Amino acid sequence: MKNTRKMPLEGIRIVEFTTAWVGPECGYMLGQMGAEIIKVENPKLPDYWRRCPAFADDIRGVNRSGIFAGINRGKKSCILDLKNLSDLATVKRLIKISDIVVTNFAPRVMGSLGLGYDELKKIKPDIIMVAASGYGATGPDKECVAFGHVLEAYSGMTSVLGNRGGPPMQCGTTVSDHTGAIVGCFATLVALYYRMLTGEGQYIDLSEVEGVVGLLPEVVMDYVMNGRIRTPQGNRNEVMAPHGCFQCKGDDKWVAIAVKTNEEWRSLCLAMEKPELAEDERFSDGFLRLAHQDEIEAIVNDWTKDLTHLEVMERLQKVKVAAGPVYSGEEIYNDAHLRARRFFVAHEHPETGKRELPGVIARLSETPYQIKDKAPLYGEHTEWVINELLAEER
Repeated sequence: MKNTRKMPLEGIRIVEFTTAWVGPECGYMLGQMGAEIIKVENPKLPDYWRRCPAFADDIRGVNRSGIFAGINRGKKSCILDLKNLSDLATVKRLIKISDIVVTNFAPRVMGSLGLGYDELKKIKPDIIMVAASGYGATGPDKECVAFGHVLEAYSGMTSVLGNRGGPPMQCGTTVSDHTGAIVGCFATLVALYYRMLTGEGQYIDLSEVEGVVGLLPEVVMDYVMNGRIRTPQGNRNEVMAPHGCFQCKGDDKWVAIAVKTNEEWRSLCLAMEKPELAEDERFSDGFLRLAHQDEIEAIVNDWTKDLTHLEVMERLQKVKVAAGPVYSGEEIYNDAHLRARRFFVAHEHPETGKRELPGVIARLSETPYQIKDKAPLYGEHTEWVINELLAEER
Protein backbone atom coordinates (compact mmCIF):
# COMPACT_ATOMS: atom_id res chain seq x y z
CA MET A 1 0.00 0.00 0.00
CA LYS A 2 1.30 3.46 -0.89
CA ASN A 3 2.16 5.80 1.95
CA THR A 4 0.17 8.88 0.94
CA ARG A 5 1.11 10.76 4.10
CA LYS A 6 4.82 11.11 3.44
CA MET A 7 5.52 14.46 1.79
CA PRO A 8 7.93 14.72 -1.17
CA LEU A 9 10.45 16.93 0.68
CA GLU A 10 10.02 15.42 4.11
CA GLY A 11 13.41 15.32 5.83
CA ILE A 12 14.77 18.29 3.86
CA ARG A 13 15.76 21.28 6.02
CA ILE A 14 15.94 24.79 4.57
CA VAL A 15 17.49 27.84 6.22
CA GLU A 16 16.02 31.11 5.01
CA PHE A 17 17.83 34.45 5.09
CA THR A 18 14.99 36.32 3.46
CA THR A 19 12.71 39.31 3.65
CA ALA A 20 9.75 40.71 1.74
CA TRP A 21 8.45 38.43 -1.02
CA VAL A 22 10.51 36.39 -3.48
CA GLY A 23 12.67 34.51 -0.96
CA PRO A 24 9.94 33.85 1.61
CA GLU A 25 7.48 32.74 -1.08
CA CYS A 26 10.03 30.36 -2.60
CA GLY A 27 10.62 28.81 0.82
CA TYR A 28 6.89 28.69 1.52
CA MET A 29 6.23 26.62 -1.61
CA LEU A 30 8.99 24.20 -0.69
CA GLY A 31 7.53 23.99 2.80
CA GLN A 32 4.17 22.97 1.33
CA MET A 33 5.98 19.94 -0.10
CA GLY A 34 7.14 18.91 3.35
CA ALA A 35 10.46 20.71 3.85
CA GLU A 36 11.26 22.12 7.27
CA ILE A 37 11.86 25.88 6.97
CA ILE A 38 13.87 27.79 9.57
CA LYS A 39 13.67 31.52 8.94
CA VAL A 40 16.61 33.42 10.44
CA GLU A 41 15.41 36.93 11.31
CA ASN A 42 17.26 40.13 12.17
CA PRO A 43 16.86 41.22 15.83
CA LYS A 44 16.94 44.90 14.81
CA LEU A 45 14.89 44.83 11.61
CA PRO A 46 12.03 42.33 11.27
CA ASP A 47 11.00 41.00 7.86
CA TYR A 48 9.67 43.76 5.57
CA TRP A 49 6.14 42.36 5.58
CA ARG A 50 6.04 42.10 9.37
CA ARG A 51 6.15 45.91 9.31
CA CYS A 52 3.63 46.53 6.51
CA PRO A 53 -0.18 46.37 6.19
CA ALA A 54 -2.66 44.86 5.93
CA PHE A 55 -2.66 44.21 9.68
CA ALA A 56 -5.30 42.09 11.39
CA ASP A 57 -8.05 44.38 12.75
CA ASP A 58 -5.91 47.35 11.59
CA ILE A 59 -3.72 46.93 14.68
CA ARG A 60 -0.01 47.24 13.88
CA GLY A 61 2.37 44.58 15.15
CA VAL A 62 5.18 42.32 13.92
CA ASN A 63 2.90 39.29 14.28
CA ARG A 64 -0.22 40.79 12.68
CA SER A 65 0.60 41.30 8.98
CA GLY A 66 -1.66 39.38 6.61
CA ILE A 67 0.88 39.27 3.78
CA PHE A 68 3.61 37.96 6.10
CA ALA A 69 1.19 35.34 7.37
CA GLY A 70 0.29 34.29 3.84
CA ILE A 71 3.81 33.44 2.68
CA ASN A 72 5.44 32.31 5.92
CA ARG A 73 2.99 29.75 7.25
CA GLY A 74 4.49 26.56 8.60
CA LYS A 75 7.95 28.06 9.12
CA LYS A 76 10.01 28.44 12.27
CA SER A 77 11.37 31.87 13.23
CA CYS A 78 14.80 32.17 14.84
CA ILE A 79 16.28 35.56 15.76
CA LEU A 80 20.03 35.68 15.24
CA ASP A 81 22.32 38.66 14.58
CA LEU A 82 24.55 37.75 11.64
CA LYS A 83 26.97 40.53 12.63
CA ASN A 84 27.45 38.96 16.06
CA LEU A 85 30.25 36.36 16.02
CA SER A 86 28.49 34.05 18.48
CA ASP A 87 25.24 34.15 16.53
CA LEU A 88 27.11 33.71 13.26
CA ALA A 89 28.73 30.58 14.66
CA THR A 90 25.24 29.32 15.57
CA VAL A 91 24.06 29.98 12.02
CA LYS A 92 26.97 28.00 10.59
CA ARG A 93 26.12 25.07 12.85
CA LEU A 94 22.56 25.27 11.61
CA ILE A 95 23.68 25.27 7.98
CA LYS A 96 25.84 22.23 8.66
CA ILE A 97 22.73 20.16 9.42
CA SER A 98 20.62 21.64 6.62
CA ASP A 99 20.19 20.96 2.91
CA ILE A 100 19.31 24.29 1.34
CA VAL A 101 19.96 27.97 1.99
CA VAL A 102 17.52 30.48 0.48
CA THR A 103 18.33 34.18 0.38
CA ASN A 104 17.05 37.22 -1.46
CA PHE A 105 19.43 39.83 -0.12
CA ALA A 106 21.55 41.88 -2.52
CA PRO A 107 24.32 39.67 -4.00
CA ARG A 108 27.10 41.24 -1.90
CA VAL A 109 25.38 40.74 1.48
CA MET A 110 25.86 37.04 2.20
CA GLY A 111 29.49 37.15 1.10
CA SER A 112 30.19 40.16 3.33
CA LEU A 113 28.85 38.17 6.28
CA GLY A 114 31.06 35.18 5.55
CA LEU A 115 28.10 33.19 4.23
CA GLY A 116 28.78 33.24 0.50
CA TYR A 117 28.48 29.99 -1.44
CA ASP A 118 32.21 29.22 -1.28
CA GLU A 119 32.08 29.49 2.51
CA LEU A 120 28.88 27.47 2.77
CA LYS A 121 30.49 24.63 0.82
CA LYS A 122 33.23 24.46 3.45
CA ILE A 123 30.54 24.06 6.11
CA LYS A 124 28.36 21.62 4.12
CA PRO A 125 29.96 20.39 0.87
CA ASP A 126 26.64 19.34 -0.75
CA ILE A 127 24.70 22.47 0.24
CA ILE A 128 22.30 24.00 -2.28
CA MET A 129 22.15 27.80 -2.22
CA VAL A 130 19.28 29.69 -3.85
CA ALA A 131 20.29 33.34 -4.24
CA ALA A 132 17.44 35.44 -5.62
CA SER A 133 18.12 39.06 -6.45
CA GLY A 134 16.71 41.76 -8.65
CA TYR A 135 19.26 41.66 -11.43
CA GLY A 136 21.30 38.53 -10.71
CA ALA A 137 24.72 38.03 -9.14
CA THR A 138 26.72 39.06 -12.22
CA GLY A 139 26.56 41.85 -14.79
CA PRO A 140 26.99 45.64 -14.57
CA ASP A 141 23.67 46.19 -12.76
CA LYS A 142 24.07 43.45 -10.16
CA GLU A 143 24.31 45.94 -7.27
CA CYS A 144 21.37 48.11 -8.34
CA VAL A 145 18.66 48.59 -5.74
CA ALA A 146 15.72 46.33 -6.58
CA PHE A 147 11.99 46.70 -6.02
CA GLY A 148 9.20 44.75 -7.69
CA HIS A 149 7.62 47.44 -9.87
CA VAL A 150 11.03 48.80 -10.85
CA LEU A 151 12.14 45.34 -11.96
CA GLU A 152 9.00 44.93 -14.05
CA ALA A 153 9.72 48.27 -15.74
CA TYR A 154 13.29 47.15 -16.46
CA SER A 155 12.05 43.84 -17.86
CA GLY A 156 9.80 45.53 -20.43
CA MET A 157 6.52 44.44 -18.85
CA THR A 158 5.46 47.94 -17.80
CA SER A 159 5.97 49.23 -21.35
CA VAL A 160 3.11 47.08 -22.66
CA LEU A 161 0.64 47.63 -19.80
CA GLY A 162 -1.91 50.43 -19.87
CA ASN A 163 -4.41 51.96 -22.24
CA ARG A 164 -3.76 52.47 -25.94
CA GLY A 165 -2.04 55.79 -26.52
CA GLY A 166 -1.52 56.30 -22.81
CA PRO A 167 1.55 56.09 -20.57
CA PRO A 168 2.94 52.78 -19.28
CA MET A 169 1.25 51.45 -16.17
CA GLN A 170 2.38 49.25 -13.33
CA CYS A 171 0.78 45.90 -12.61
CA GLY A 172 -1.43 45.60 -9.53
CA THR A 173 0.96 43.17 -7.86
CA THR A 174 4.67 42.45 -7.95
CA VAL A 175 4.86 39.90 -10.75
CA SER A 176 8.65 39.76 -10.53
CA ASP A 177 8.55 38.42 -6.98
CA HIS A 178 5.95 35.75 -7.67
CA THR A 179 7.69 34.64 -10.87
CA GLY A 180 11.04 34.58 -9.11
CA ALA A 181 9.62 32.45 -6.31
CA ILE A 182 8.21 29.90 -8.76
CA VAL A 183 11.46 29.75 -10.74
CA GLY A 184 13.43 29.45 -7.51
CA CYS A 185 11.24 26.59 -6.30
CA PHE A 186 11.60 24.76 -9.62
CA ALA A 187 15.38 25.28 -9.72
CA THR A 188 15.68 24.00 -6.16
CA LEU A 189 13.86 20.79 -7.03
CA VAL A 190 16.19 20.31 -10.01
CA ALA A 191 19.21 20.90 -7.78
CA LEU A 192 17.91 18.39 -5.23
CA TYR A 193 17.49 15.80 -7.97
CA TYR A 194 21.02 16.52 -9.24
CA ARG A 195 22.37 16.11 -5.72
CA MET A 196 20.55 12.79 -5.39
CA LEU A 197 22.28 11.59 -8.59
CA THR A 198 25.76 13.01 -7.94
CA GLY A 199 26.05 13.86 -4.27
CA GLU A 200 26.91 17.45 -5.22
CA GLY A 201 25.17 20.67 -4.28
CA GLN A 202 25.11 23.83 -6.37
CA TYR A 203 24.58 27.57 -6.46
CA ILE A 204 21.40 28.95 -8.03
CA ASP A 205 21.77 32.52 -9.29
CA LEU A 206 18.22 33.76 -9.79
CA SER A 207 17.49 37.10 -11.50
CA GLU A 208 13.94 38.40 -11.02
CA VAL A 209 14.28 40.60 -14.11
CA GLU A 210 15.11 37.61 -16.29
CA GLY A 211 12.14 35.73 -14.86
CA VAL A 212 9.78 38.47 -16.06
CA VAL A 213 11.49 38.83 -19.46
CA GLY A 214 10.72 35.13 -19.88
CA LEU A 215 7.01 36.00 -19.58
CA LEU A 216 7.19 38.38 -22.54
CA PRO A 217 8.29 36.28 -25.53
CA GLU A 218 6.03 38.17 -27.96
CA VAL A 219 7.50 41.53 -26.90
CA VAL A 220 11.08 40.42 -27.48
CA MET A 221 10.47 38.30 -30.57
CA ASP A 222 8.36 40.93 -32.34
CA TYR A 223 11.31 43.28 -32.10
CA VAL A 224 13.90 40.65 -33.03
CA MET A 225 11.96 39.34 -36.03
CA ASN A 226 10.05 42.41 -37.21
CA GLY A 227 11.72 45.44 -35.69
CA ARG A 228 8.44 46.41 -34.01
CA ILE A 229 8.26 47.88 -30.53
CA ARG A 230 5.13 46.88 -28.67
CA THR A 231 3.02 49.51 -26.95
CA PRO A 232 0.12 49.31 -24.48
CA GLN A 233 -3.08 47.87 -25.96
CA GLY A 234 -5.36 48.10 -22.94
CA ASN A 235 -7.58 45.03 -22.69
CA ARG A 236 -7.51 44.29 -26.39
CA ASN A 237 -5.79 41.34 -28.02
CA GLU A 238 -4.00 41.35 -31.36
CA VAL A 239 -5.80 38.27 -32.71
CA MET A 240 -9.10 38.10 -30.79
CA ALA A 241 -12.16 40.34 -30.86
CA PRO A 242 -14.12 41.00 -28.81
CA HIS A 243 -11.53 40.74 -26.05
CA GLY A 244 -11.74 42.91 -22.97
CA CYS A 245 -13.65 43.98 -19.89
CA PHE A 246 -17.24 45.14 -20.17
CA GLN A 247 -19.32 47.07 -17.67
CA CYS A 248 -22.09 45.24 -15.85
CA LYS A 249 -25.01 45.97 -13.58
CA GLY A 250 -23.95 47.16 -10.15
CA ASP A 251 -21.40 49.52 -8.65
CA ASP A 252 -18.13 49.19 -10.57
CA LYS A 253 -18.85 45.64 -11.74
CA TRP A 254 -17.22 44.23 -14.86
CA VAL A 255 -16.92 41.00 -16.82
CA ALA A 256 -14.04 39.76 -18.98
CA ILE A 257 -14.94 38.19 -22.35
CA ALA A 258 -12.66 36.60 -24.94
CA VAL A 259 -13.85 35.34 -28.34
CA LYS A 260 -11.36 33.38 -30.43
CA THR A 261 -13.24 31.61 -33.22
CA ASN A 262 -16.10 32.24 -35.61
CA GLU A 263 -18.11 29.59 -33.79
CA GLU A 264 -17.61 31.41 -30.49
CA TRP A 265 -18.66 34.67 -32.12
CA ARG A 266 -21.88 33.07 -33.32
CA SER A 267 -22.50 31.71 -29.83
CA LEU A 268 -21.99 35.15 -28.34
CA CYS A 269 -24.43 36.67 -30.82
CA LEU A 270 -27.06 34.09 -29.92
CA ALA A 271 -26.50 34.63 -26.19
CA MET A 272 -27.02 38.37 -26.73
CA GLU A 273 -30.19 37.55 -28.71
CA LYS A 274 -28.71 39.26 -31.75
CA PRO A 275 -28.34 36.36 -34.24
CA GLU A 276 -28.21 38.82 -37.16
CA LEU A 277 -24.75 39.94 -36.05
CA ALA A 278 -23.40 36.47 -36.85
CA GLU A 279 -24.30 37.10 -40.50
CA ASP A 280 -23.09 40.70 -40.57
CA GLU A 281 -20.33 41.02 -43.18
CA ARG A 282 -18.40 43.44 -40.94
CA PHE A 283 -17.89 40.72 -38.34
CA SER A 284 -17.72 37.61 -40.52
CA ASP A 285 -14.17 36.56 -39.62
CA GLY A 286 -11.46 37.31 -37.09
CA PHE A 287 -9.62 39.88 -39.22
CA LEU A 288 -12.79 41.86 -39.87
CA ARG A 289 -13.79 41.77 -36.22
CA LEU A 290 -10.38 43.18 -35.31
CA ALA A 291 -10.96 45.99 -37.80
CA HIS A 292 -14.35 46.81 -36.23
CA GLN A 293 -13.51 46.47 -32.54
CA ASP A 294 -15.01 49.81 -31.54
CA GLU A 295 -18.39 48.80 -32.95
CA ILE A 296 -18.27 45.31 -31.44
CA GLU A 297 -17.31 46.59 -28.01
CA ALA A 298 -20.19 49.09 -28.04
CA ILE A 299 -22.64 46.31 -28.91
CA VAL A 300 -21.35 43.92 -26.24
CA ASN A 301 -21.22 46.64 -23.59
CA ASP A 302 -24.82 47.60 -24.35
CA TRP A 303 -25.79 44.00 -23.56
CA THR A 304 -23.67 43.48 -20.43
CA LYS A 305 -24.64 46.73 -18.71
CA ASP A 306 -28.07 45.38 -17.76
CA LEU A 307 -26.76 42.06 -16.38
CA THR A 308 -24.62 41.20 -13.38
CA HIS A 309 -21.11 39.94 -14.08
CA LEU A 310 -22.09 36.48 -12.84
CA GLU A 311 -25.15 36.41 -15.11
CA VAL A 312 -22.97 37.22 -18.12
CA MET A 313 -20.51 34.51 -17.14
CA GLU A 314 -23.27 31.93 -16.70
CA ARG A 315 -24.90 32.71 -20.04
CA LEU A 316 -21.67 32.68 -22.02
CA GLN A 317 -20.12 29.68 -20.33
CA LYS A 318 -23.26 27.70 -21.22
CA VAL A 319 -22.48 28.28 -24.90
CA LYS A 320 -18.71 27.68 -24.46
CA VAL A 321 -17.58 31.28 -24.66
CA ALA A 322 -14.82 32.29 -22.22
CA ALA A 323 -16.17 34.80 -19.73
CA GLY A 324 -15.54 35.52 -16.08
CA PRO A 325 -16.31 38.21 -13.53
CA VAL A 326 -13.74 40.85 -12.63
CA TYR A 327 -13.70 39.99 -8.95
CA SER A 328 -12.89 42.23 -6.02
CA GLY A 329 -11.03 40.89 -3.01
CA GLU A 330 -14.33 40.38 -1.20
CA GLU A 331 -15.78 38.41 -4.11
CA ILE A 332 -12.69 36.21 -4.42
CA TYR A 333 -12.88 35.39 -0.73
CA ASN A 334 -16.56 34.44 -0.92
CA ASP A 335 -16.49 32.70 -4.32
CA ALA A 336 -18.49 29.46 -4.26
CA HIS A 337 -16.08 27.62 -6.58
CA LEU A 338 -13.00 28.38 -4.46
CA ARG A 339 -14.97 27.50 -1.36
CA ALA A 340 -16.01 24.17 -2.85
CA ARG A 341 -12.36 23.39 -3.56
CA ARG A 342 -11.40 24.43 0.00
CA PHE A 343 -8.83 26.84 -1.35
CA PHE A 344 -8.78 28.96 1.78
CA VAL A 345 -7.10 27.39 4.79
CA ALA A 346 -7.58 28.51 8.39
CA HIS A 347 -5.09 28.37 11.24
CA GLU A 348 -5.40 29.55 14.81
CA HIS A 349 -3.00 32.39 15.68
CA PRO A 350 -2.25 33.48 19.26
CA GLU A 351 -2.49 37.20 18.42
CA THR A 352 -4.95 37.46 15.54
CA GLY A 353 -7.21 34.49 16.20
CA LYS A 354 -8.43 32.08 13.54
CA ARG A 355 -7.84 33.47 10.06
CA GLU A 356 -8.35 32.10 6.56
CA LEU A 357 -5.65 32.65 3.95
CA PRO A 358 -5.09 31.35 0.40
CA GLY A 359 -4.00 27.73 0.35
CA VAL A 360 -2.15 25.45 -2.04
CA ILE A 361 -2.54 25.88 -5.78
CA ALA A 362 -1.67 22.38 -7.00
CA ARG A 363 -3.25 19.18 -5.78
CA LEU A 364 -1.21 15.98 -5.98
CA SER A 365 -3.26 12.81 -5.56
CA GLU A 366 -0.66 10.78 -3.68
CA THR A 367 1.40 13.47 -1.92
CA PRO A 368 -0.90 16.46 -1.45
CA TYR A 369 0.70 19.74 -0.49
CA GLN A 370 0.06 20.80 3.08
CA ILE A 371 0.21 24.04 5.03
CA LYS A 372 1.24 22.68 8.37
CA ASP A 373 0.83 25.64 10.69
CA LYS A 374 0.38 29.36 11.09
CA ALA A 375 3.12 31.89 10.33
CA PRO A 376 5.62 32.01 13.20
CA LEU A 377 5.68 34.70 15.84
CA TYR A 378 8.77 36.88 15.63
CA GLY A 379 11.58 34.76 17.12
CA GLU A 380 9.15 32.09 18.30
CA HIS A 381 11.56 29.19 17.70
CA THR A 382 14.89 30.75 18.69
CA GLU A 383 15.21 28.76 21.90
CA TRP A 384 14.13 25.54 20.18
CA VAL A 385 16.80 25.96 17.48
CA ILE A 386 19.59 26.75 19.92
CA ASN A 387 18.69 24.59 22.91
CA GLU A 388 17.08 21.58 21.22
CA LEU A 389 17.83 21.26 17.51
CA LEU A 390 21.48 22.25 17.70
CA ALA A 391 21.98 20.63 21.10
CA GLU A 392 21.36 17.27 19.45
CA GLU A 393 24.22 17.92 17.03
CA ARG A 394 26.91 18.65 19.57
